[in-house]
Amino acid sequence: MSTQNDNQEETKRGRPLDLSRNKVILTATLDLLAENGFDALTIDAVAARAKVGKATIYRRWSSKTDLVIDAAAFMSPFEKLEEYLDRNQPLRGQLIDMLSFIFQCDDDKAQNTLTAIYTAASSNEKLDKVLKNEFYWRHREAMASIIRPFLEEQHQLIEAEFDLLSDIGPALITYRGIFVEKPFDRAYVERMVDMLMIPMINTLLSEDDESTSAINDTL
Repeated sequence: MSTQNDNQEETKRGRPLDLSRNKVILTATLDLLAENGFDALTIDAVAARAKVGKATIYRRWSSKTDLVIDAAAFMSPFEKLEEYLDRNQPLRGQLIDMLSFIFQCDDDKAQNTLTAIYTAASSNEKLDKVLKNEFYWRHREAMASIIRPFLEEQHQLIEAEFDLLSDIGPALITYRGIFVEKPFDRAYVERMVDMLMIPMINTLLSEDDESTSAINDTL
């Protein structure tokens, strides 16, 4: 990330950064993204909200895009996902908890921020690339860690099947946030899991009635 590179550069120049300011600046960036979106975001506005000089920001980030990239990583839920999930509960509960946590369904401001970042990524190649690495692949890893253990004895998921299962959550939630402009809450996630994901998993197992019956007991 750009922050780390800038920190190293500052250290080389003998002027160590006050790292406590990074959090203040990134928080201000996220707040402004939620309020105004990416296009309206300016370094001047971030500096004013964070109560720092513009030079303080530019010593850490060379552009608005680099700043937003680090802000997106700063709000990423994946580092805390494992401690949040209860791996002993049924598959349905784990899927609902994971998707609700990743998309921060109980936080309207976080949803607005995510929507602003996703919208900007569609026309910003650098942001899009980082977002895919930071979110898309980590989301797939989280999905795999939940789904594969439940299916490994009954069904060997092929890549196309896993792609579809993994894409359902991000596709519907980002569509709802960006195009329909409606909030997504835990109840919406529950409907998505109950009406799409669990039925799809059962369909994959439908060729073996005994396996389907067995996994239904754990859903």
